[in-house]
Amino acid sequence: MDEIDLKIILLLMNNSRLTYREISDHLGLSVNAVYKRIQILIDLRVIEKFAARLKPYAINAIYTFIFGQSNAQDMDEVIAELEKHDNTWQIVLSSRNYMYIGAMLENIHQLDDYSSFISQAAKIQSPKVGLLSGVHYTAPIPYIVPKSRAMNYDKLDLEIIRSLHNDSRKPISEVADEVNSTSNTIRRRLTRMIEEGIIELSIDFNPEASSDIFATFQITVKPSVDKNEIAHLLNDKFHPNLFYCWTFSNLPNIILCWVWANNTKELTELVEDIKKENIDSIVFDIMYKVYYFDTWKEKILYK
Repeated sequence: MDEIDLKIILLLMNNSRLTYREISDHLGLSVNAVYKRIQILIDLRVIEKFAARLKPYAINAIYTFIFGQSNAQDMDEVIAELEKHDNTWQIVLSSRNYMYIGAMLENIHQLDDYSSFISQAAKIQSPKVGLLSGVHYTAPIPYIVPKSRAMNYDKLDLEIIRSLHNDSRKPISEVADEVNSTSNTIRRRLTRMIEEGIIELSIDFNPEASSDIFATFQITVKPSVDKNEIAHLLNDKFHPNLFYCWTFSNLPNIILCWVWANNTKELTELVEDIKKENIDSIVFDIMYKVYYFDTWKEKILYK
């Protein structure tokens, strides 16, 4: 992969229904070049799926990360156990046997039980539990920010999302046929759901399929600084190598980032450069596998 491939991935993470023409216009490439690059990423399984889901806040879901070092001997067994739980939606495996587990909670009262479940099933002693407060994301175009959060959706909206769930690039005409509606209605509904933050159009991304290095950075900032300002600064200064940062309402000094580098030398230099910023410390792990699961949130689509 190169920087252009990564920018294409970021664009599709932001909106997996972008056309080849829209991507080519943003990146200054030919439509054919964009098409060929995306096909290669699909063939290599770097892009595993184009997905559509209900956005968490459309149903007041609580997005949390639980992370720590696992003492488990059989990771396949751990994954199988975590997958059974309706709250588990993402698992990142990395070096040091460190696990990052993304969860969707129906309410805050589920947090203690789910954290205990993770601690036992993944054999993580004293895991860190972060309640998501902000996502800082750098892409070649602005991140899709909903114009409102009306949470106003109906049965047809859910049928549209269900139709796109495992193939978010499906043609409008096919969606219309599946839900017994018209193409104009589907197009209008999709636009509204994007504007109101009801639908999430993204990709399932697999770093294992790439020869590049993908890492997670746990950055501890000084108590005297604003972690959100630091997250914005890091995103702006180190784009595209640093492309996702999460901050948490209950972890006041922690920023969790996803990072890309071509090689170990580039990754090491990036770590040293970030250390020069207004931070206390940085710990990084090399990602080698990401799993995605349907949760209770996706099951709503099929009721």
